[in-house]
Amino acid sequence: MVKYLEESYRKDCRKKLVNFIYNYLVQTKYSNEILAFMIKAWHFTFAYMTIFVFLFAPLWMGAILSFILLTFLGLYIYLKGCFISHLEYKLCKKDFINIVDPYLIAMDYDITDNNRYTGTIIIGVIYFCITLPILFYRINNLKN
Repeated sequence: MVKYLEESYRKDCRKKLVNFIYNYLVQTKYSNEILAFMIKAWHFTFAYMTIFVFLFAPLWMGAILSFILLTFLGLYIYLKGCFISHLEYKLCKKDFINIVDPYLIAMDYDITDNNRYTGTIIIGVIYFCITLPILFYRINNLKN
């Protein structure tokens, strides 16, 4: 049971997940650069687009989305990094930019793996501090 908490085991799980997805994607007709671009575009805009779901979509969608997003946050913490970012890197190592890099630059932090990890956790907490109250507000307005 203890092995599941070891950092090396968790990173190995992330690597296996990335390799599984990568092996599937390289069988498509798209080049690695196009795949990396499409994944990065979705990866970067997903959090912003989900705010519209929390604001305007039916509540059941917001509840399901909250569960999915909390699962992704849990995976990020457990796997000691984002498997999607690692997939992007594996697809296109040249000129790799992590989605948290613009935030680190804006806050005048160096771009390091440790700052990327910590910055993503902070951004994730801020995101949930914004979106979950929206969802709870909408749920409470149903009762009134």
